[in-house]
Amino acid sequence: MYKLIEHHAEIVHHERLQEEKLQTHVHIIFSLSNAGSLKVALSQVGKREKSRVLAFNECFSTGPIRDLSTAEGQQRRQIWLMEHDKEAYFSNTINLEHQIERMIETLKTIPESKNVVIWCADNAHDQTGLRFALYLLRERERPVHVVNVTQILKESSLQQNKGETPVFQSWIERGTYIEIVNRYGDGIPLDSDLRKRYESEWLELEGQDHVLRFWEEGRVIGCEEDRMDALILQTVAELQEQHHSGDLVKAGDVLSSILEMSRQFVSYSYIMYRIWFLVSEGVLTFKGFPGFPHQFSIGLSKA
Repeated sequence: MYKLIEHHAEIVHHERLQEEKLQTHVHIIFSLSNAGSLKVALSQVGKREKSRVLAFNECFSTGPIRDLSTAEGQQRRQIWLMEHDKEAYFSNTINLEHQIERMIETLKTIPESKNVVIWCADNAHDQTGLRFALYLLRERERPVHVVNVTQILKESSLQQNKGETPVFQSWIERGTYIEIVNRYGDGIPLDSDLRKRYESEWLELEGQDHVLRFWEEGRVIGCEEDRMDALILQTVAELQEQHHSGDLVKAGDVLSSILEMSRQFVSYSYIMYRIWFLVSEGVLTFKGFPGFPHQFSIGLSKA
């Protein structure tokens, strides 16, 4: 039995080595869902075999990131997630290879012979992740390449819908995203001065105690924990007014409207955390089951 297991492990190890020999590019991205979309697109354009996709499983715009490159900083973040974002905490525990500790080790061992491509958009989550990844790759001698999908859509003719440029990769139309991967999949080399600036900006962010970050005027900024509360209340009031009767409104509709209006990448669970805080303060009232957003409704308190 043990010999069979050992033999199977040897086969898997051999297959992995063969795959790595074929791989010329290592793509780094900041969510498992975006990683899935990237893998599909790479397959569509015939680049999957030569590509390895590494994905963080975090929302870098929320939660503490102080000293995140250390074990202490990672533990502090996990404790915060356990207390404020149980969904993200559970996701971390079942996706071990995508945890920050594992990803740090993986990024540091990427061979110099591979081309590194980091995928991002103009939002605090991706841009914080970009700076963190570049800090982890700071000893790397070869250039690091970046694909900023928001900037590409602004500067090219690829955007079919001429409305506002998507600030989330998941908001890009499938055909357009595949074309971005086809044309820009090798990435654009990052200027060495800009690379050093991003590394310095990471050190600045890693030294802060904020648990919320926004993308404003081309920078990631740390915000007060209650920064979104006014928008939550405004959104609830507007949706209640649309209902005329002033009935409570679905929490899921509130979440969607907030993300659309704010154009900020903030996790659903963080907004939920602030909604429940406002309920506990008596500012909002609710009806239903306090679980998933579709299970309960909220409204402004009449007190």
